[in-house]
Amino acid sequence: MRIVTYLPRLESIGGVERHVLETTRALARRGHQICLCYEEAGNLEPEFGSFCATMRSSAELRYSAAPARDARRILMAAYGAGSMRPDLIYTNNFSELAWAAAVRGLSEMPIVCHLHEFAPVRQVSMSVLGGRVSRFVVGSQFMREVWSEHGISPYRVDVVPEGLEPADYPRGAEPEMTERRAQLGLPDQAYVVLYLGRLIPEKGVDVLLDAWDRLALDPAQARLVIVGMPAEADGYVERLQAQAPAGCEWLPLQPDVVPLLQAADVVVLPSRWEEPFGRVVIEALATGRPAIAAAVGGIPEVLNGEFSAMLFPREDAGALADRLRWLRDWRRRDPELGERCAAHATRRYRLDATVSSLEEIFVSCGQGLTRT
Repeated sequence: MRIVTYLPRLESIGGVERHVLETTRALARRGHQICLCYEEAGNLEPEFGSFCATMRSSAELRYSAAPARDARRILMAAYGAGSMRPDLIYTNNFSELAWAAAVRGLSEMPIVCHLHEFAPVRQVSMSVLGGRVSRFVVGSQFMREVWSEHGISPYRVDVVPEGLEPADYPRGAEPEMTERRAQLGLPDQAYVVLYLGRLIPEKGVDVLLDAWDRLALDPAQARLVIVGMPAEADGYVERLQAQAPAGCEWLPLQPDVVPLLQAADVVVLPSRWEEPFGRVVIEALATGRPAIAAAVGGIPEVLNGEFSAMLFPREDAGALADRLRWLRDWRRRDPELGERCAAHATRRYRLDATVSSLEEIFVSCGQGLTRT
């Protein structure tokens, strides 16, 4: 199958970009031809280039939230995508449907839309564009309910959790952890807590800094490592750094997150917004690290069973501090916890299962087997 897809920027920014990279690469390994349209190159360009059959960069793809004004640019971009002669159009946000619908108008191919956003840009676009989609895909039951409230029938939405290739997220035992910490300049025996993600208010990094301050730990014995990049240069990161207590390390976002995960004892996702899935949670678990996360969006679907004890109420810095304190000595108190974390992730969130589910959806749409 020849699949045309779209990504605004080939940059390691967050979970969506990593998800698109890993799923399309896995589809290519199964014999599908991936045709990628994008706006801007970035540090992921070589990885995409290693498996994509075609890559097309076009400034015409940079359209705004007003399709009527951008019709000419959308059609120019769609013409380029349509010339790739796709069998299926696979988008990763509702906001890309104006482009996808234009490609469909030229190629008559089905559209599968993977929803990572919480709402259509404009409600009117639901009826104008939503009806052109053969199937919708979401990563959690929470997202299925969100889009049902916007008017998409749940019978048109498939829940396909994100997955990881276990070999890409290896357990970091003590020798690897020691090596990673040395590379990052972290104390070998310290309690290392990691935040990995975008540095924007919705992610709740300020809540994490508040919780860390409440612990009042000696920087020689504990470090909070914050890895990410701001969405825009608005001074938010500078304000966070001014608020930060002793023992905080700030690093730029990196394409390879495994060394960071292996250096940590615990990973925290303190979001105040409704996370569609929370990919960093399964990345942490896969490497044998417990993940503490706010009980928002789709995260409780991942941290269930015994792992629900690692959830905390949104914006509750005191509760987060309690979880951090509780997990400080987990390696001594419960040395098998890391194995259970990895087993939970690899049992429920495998990339091959994710890709198989997507393949089934793609094939059914190609055969016209869509439900209403």
